[in-house]
This record gives sequence, structure tokens and C-alpha cells, in this order.
Amino acid sequence: MINQMPSVEQILGMMSQKLGGEENIPAAIKYAKDVAPELIMQVAMSSMGSVEDKDSPLEPKVRTLIYLSAALATKDYECVRTQLRAALNMGVTKEELIAVIKIVRHAAANGVLGVATPILEALAGG
Repeated sequence: MINQMPSVEQILGMMSQKLGGEENIPAAIKYAKDVAPELIMQVAMSSMGSVEDKDSPLEPKVRTLIYLSAALATKDYECVRTQLRAALNMGVTKEELIAVIKIVRHAAANGVLGVATPILEALAGG
């Protein structure tokens, strides 16, 4: 039997459950429901192949924390809020969230150093 893609309403129901309530579904998703439901389907397909991948070697909490880290790094505030809700619903601790922030902050700071290579090279006489 071929698995059928869930309907937009079913996808929103699953999102509501994962995020701790309908009020926590991102506004863009709510608007897309009426004006471009195909976007919700695309988001769901992408999620099923990544964060929600049941065959992933990574535990669900780890996948959610990776997504949260990427959202922090890309400064996607809506995704940060959404993944924070998902993480809290999974039982992620304050200490784990602080560790994520520290790691992302460290990566961002090191990124500046990496981008500064031409400046440092020029100063070193290279």
C-alpha cells in the first residue's frame, strides 16, 4: 500500500501537537493554509525527510536541537520560537538550551575570524 500524504488539516494538527497548541503554529504557516496550501505540503515533505525522519540515526531531541541551532545561526526568529516550543515539549532542559546557545555563539564568533583571513593575511605581509 502506498503511503498517502496527509492533508493540510492533518499536517496542521500534527504541528499543533508537536508545538504544544495551535496558537504556536507560525503565522506564515497559518496564512499559507488559505493562500498557498502547497507551501505547507512542501514544508511537511521537507520535514519528513529531515527533522521528522523516523529512519534517522539521530534521536528526535538531537534533530530538534540541530534545527534550533541552525535557526539561531541564520537568525530566523520564527524558527527559533517554533523549535524552542518543540524542544520544550520534548523535555529539553535549560542547561541543554544554554549549551546550544554557547555552541552557536562560538561558531558565529569563529566565523568572523575565518572571514577575516584576507585582512590577517595582508597584515602578516602575505
